[in-house]
Amino acid sequence: MAEQGKAAGIMSSTVPQERFPEVVAWLYPLIGPDDRENMTRIWQMVMPPPVFEQIKQLIQSAIGNDWAELIRRIPTLA
Repeated sequence: MAEQGKAAGIMSSTVPQERFPEVVAWLYPLIGPDDRENMTRIWQMVMPPPVFEQIKQLIQSAIGNDWAELIRRIPTLA
């Protein structure tokens, strides 16, 4: 988990902020439920809450109906 957090932090910091919505829209439909859960939990830990709230909305838009499964796995997203 520590290595995943470090990797997510590096990735998040190297993507220009204005392009981050594109990264989320591209990445989340390509990864499965386990990876979505892990990535979301990592971002939730490393991002300030106001920033994560914006990311959460991007994730929801990117995965559509699969949002319910992510909420089931991470109830604090609701």
